Amino acid sequence: MAEKIGTFKPVSLGIGDDCCLLEAAGDEEFALSTDAFVEGVHFRLDYFDYYQVGVKAAAASLSDLAAMGAEPAGALAAVSIRREDAETAIEDLAGGLIETCGRYDCPLVGGDLTASPGPLVVTVTVAGRVKKGQAILRSTAQPGDEIWVSGTPGDAGAVLAVLEQRRKSKTASLPEFDSTLLGRLLSPIPRLAEARLLRQAGPPTAMIDISDGLAADLNHILEDSGLGALLFARKFPLGEFQQSVAAVLGLPKDHFFLHGGEDYELLLTIPPGVLSKDAGDVREITGTALHRIGRLTGKKGELIVQREDGRFEALRKTGFDHFSSIHSGR
Repeated sequence: MAEKIGTFKPVSLGIGDDCCLLEAAGDEEFALSTDAFVEGVHFRLDYFDYYQVGVKAAAASLSDLAAMGAEPAGALAAVSIRREDAETAIEDLAGGLIETCGRYDCPLVGGDLTASPGPLVVTVTVAGRVKKGQAILRSTAQPGDEIWVSGTPGDAGAVLAVLEQRRKSKTASLPEFDSTLLGRLLSPIPRLAEARLLRQAGPPTAMIDISDGLAADLNHILEDSGLGALLFARKFPLGEFQQSVAAVLGLPKDHFFLHGGEDYELLLTIPPGVLSKDAGDVREITGTALHRIGRLTGKKGELIVQREDGRFEALRKTGFDHFSSIHSGR
């Protein structure tokens, strides 16, 4: 074991991206990421079962590898669970973790299990491999790059809003959703296959996965790359369900698309024209659509949306904040 540990070289990328990078022998780097999934903050057992907790905890961490363009290698999981729940819950929870990691060739190779007075906490650490110097960072976007997004961000956030409204009020009258939409929240798909194809096509100049909301996560790219962005509202791929929920709640129709979070879709920047053909290939191979929604500008820190009527609107960059009272109890 000591000999293997000795093959690690200094950290080549530290705190601030989806993963850190450790230099390794040969032409590879190791991408590492860890995420805590906390009951009452990231999920409620009102609408998650234990298997789904395991699925989502694993998927969220695997999504970080996708955002860096890394290939999964292995995972660790640490679980703190109430003693009275362990006997009936731990098998289902472990099943969600093991099956999800295995589905993406990232075997669960170890971890820790502890009793806790509550809440339930699942922490997943993933390791991946990427060719040296080829990890996709947040800090390397360029002015003029196109901004693309996978899937339909906002669906998961809209489902969560409905569930929370119903939890608070049994009489809440909100749109119904089907199992496919519910799965967007409970069982997100880490876009590893899409990231692999994007890396071959481009690669992207910068990429991040959407966990806290598109606007907030795009702002991480803008801050780290020292740029601004112009988004085109007419290009937003808004799902009918999320628009219906926004209308009932008195919110702008693109509220969940811009601020919902929970989707784990990919948000990327890439030179103009690179994805004109390859976006169709990605959809044909993976079933996931890619949408061009804007471009980067040299106006550092400026995030603007051009509305359908031509108006330009400065976009608020707020997303989920673990330490804001506004979001307490999420």
